[in-house]
Amino acid sequence: MAEAIALFAPSGWAMCGNWHLAGTLQVLQQAGAGLTDEQLDEAITEMWNTDGAGLLKLAAIPIRRWSNAHKPFKQILWDRVTLIEKAIAHHFEGSYEASIPILLAQIDGMSRDLTGQSFFSKGNNDPYLDDETVAGMEINLPVVRALFSEDVRPTGTYGKLSRHGVLHGRDLGYATRVNSTKTIVLVAALAEYLPKVADDTGAGLRREHESQVAGSTATDEIGRLVDDRHVPEVHQVAWDVSSAYLDAVLFAPGPFDAALQVQNAAQKHGLDPHTFTVETDAIGWQWYYTLPSAQTLGYASRPGTSAQRTGPDIWRWDASRPPRTFPWSGEVEWRSDDEFPRSPNWEPKVVL
Repeated sequence: MAEAIALFAPSGWAMCGNWHLAGTLQVLQQAGAGLTDEQLDEAITEMWNTDGAGLLKLAAIPIRRWSNAHKPFKQILWDRVTLIEKAIAHHFEGSYEASIPILLAQIDGMSRDLTGQSFFSKGNNDPYLDDETVAGMEINLPVVRALFSEDVRPTGTYGKLSRHGVLHGRDLGYATRVNSTKTIVLVAALAEYLPKVADDTGAGLRREHESQVAGSTATDEIGRLVDDRHVPEVHQVAWDVSSAYLDAVLFAPGPFDAALQVQNAAQKHGLDPHTFTVETDAIGWQWYYTLPSAQTLGYASRPGTSAQRTGPDIWRWDASRPPRTFPWSGEVEWRSDDEFPRSPNWEPKVVL
């Protein structure tokens, strides 16, 4: 891998773990037999657009998994991926004059959102190095960044990678298959390097949001609390516990330790397990949690009794007080998942 980085990065190819292995080894073999810089570019470009085409089309997909802590920020990331995917479609149509500016603009904006500075800025203090990823290896992204950050003056037909040359109209020869491929590959490398930065950014934005909404008694257009502190975490606890219960019902019939599952899920998502109330009876189990807003969310389940679906019966609680008993024992404010829509505070904020 180090050999490939040392050879490819000075030509503007950002290495990452998603390079097509067999194709990369073949290019290295060809390079060992002697290739000019132009021939090396063409060989790598051909590899990415044939054997590696599937990987190239999916270059931005990892970004969709980033930053689950704050849905508005995740929506921005998804919107960026949508634009990047349109640019990749332009690339495979041969419209490089369209693909490259879109990709450069989205890399610019994404890096500013995550690090406070553009990837292309000469004053960017992020070293773009780490010990965990291929993309973060030494002499990879810093070397590639220098090529993408080059100033272009005067206006001419150069065919360079430069963001300045493309977006400021200085390079009239930028629209090549090689340059477009290099720019998509840079997206793939950044998608490997930046997820922790994105998660930390999202978590910070979530904390800012919570400080702004704390104490609000307002609701949104579907009745969800504006003061949604701990709501995403409670949703994640419900998902984890329900997944464990489904596995137990389908694959490992026997006693289900709801209290242990809630404890593990609460700790995983940063909530105090002792603030959850977990109760069981001969039929099933329930838990509930009172939010900082004083609203109580709860979840109850038992083995399935419906002929119309497989899986357990599920109810959710969303009220200003805790439940007094189980839904199958007559507590009417529980709402079955067979009903739609769910109670407002159980409706997730969907990213589209």
